[in-house]
Amino acid sequence: MKKTKEKELKWYNSGHKITSAVIAVILLIIICSQSFANGEFTFELFSSVINHNSIYLFALIYFILLKFSVGKRYFNYLNVFLVFIYFIVMVTSGLTVFQSFSLNTVLNFILNFVLFIYLSHTLFRDTRIWKEFHLGKSPFNELTNDWIYYAIIVLTVFLLAVNLISTVVLRGVIISLLDAVYMLLFGRYIYLYRDYLDHKQLDASNEGNFDEIRGKVQEVLDKTEIDDKIVDGVKDMKEKIDTFVEEKEIDKKIDSVKEKVFDTSSAIKDTIQDTLSTNEKKTVKKSDKKSTTRKTTKKGDDK
Repeated sequence: MKKTKEKELKWYNSGHKITSAVIAVILLIIICSQSFANGEFTFELFSSVINHNSIYLFALIYFILLKFSVGKRYFNYLNVFLVFIYFIVMVTSGLTVFQSFSLNTVLNFILNFVLFIYLSHTLFRDTRIWKEFHLGKSPFNELTNDWIYYAIIVLTVFLLAVNLISTVVLRGVIISLLDAVYMLLFGRYIYLYRDYLDHKQLDASNEGNFDEIRGKVQEVLDKTEIDDKIVDGVKDMKEKIDTFVEEKEIDKKIDSVKEKVFDTSSAIKDTIQDTLSTNEKKTVKKSDKKSTTRKTTKKGDDK
């Protein structure tokens, strides 16, 4: 019995067996999807910018190359390629949420986001990218290997349940099951490689944590509370001023002052107009007298 249990425990702790299982599952997914497509079956659950089969084709190339010396020699380059592919998958799944919001699309995006974080914070370790982009200061390093792997398991199971509920044909059920198996095996592969890095202490001393983010968020919240107090103080001051104005009837007094100012200005305006009209009349009379005097003088000269 003990030997049997040891054999059962060994297969998922072996990177070689996990990669072989992943390759087998990917081949099954591609074959089944292709046969369903030829049978005029459209699997809408995985419609996105990148075709469902294309993602698995890239992953298949990655895992097959790992079986040869070329893949082992350029292992880090292959990791960059894989992380880039899943970055695009994460972005497209996020866009799908905006296009058709549902529980399926939301779970799919969360799963792809967690998987991308897991990939980038594992496969980039012991590389130049890790040091050049200062990924050692990322707060996601605070998440343990077990925590992220179990999160992927839980999200995969939930997504599988939703897919099975929304799928009404046997073909969709088969694809959903194979996708879930692939995701669990793929997550296990990342888990084993990260466990190897932790065991070898490769870029294991990371400074990043969520406490700094919490502190910054708290500072923003504290500042917001201060701003709220200032706004409340201004509101209280305005209310007091309004109350004082109502009690002292200042608005009525201001209206009476306005009326008096208006009456005074009107009176001044009338006075100025009367003065101007009087001056104009006097000017006209003087000009008439001058013209009469000139006519009389001209008649005397003619005689």
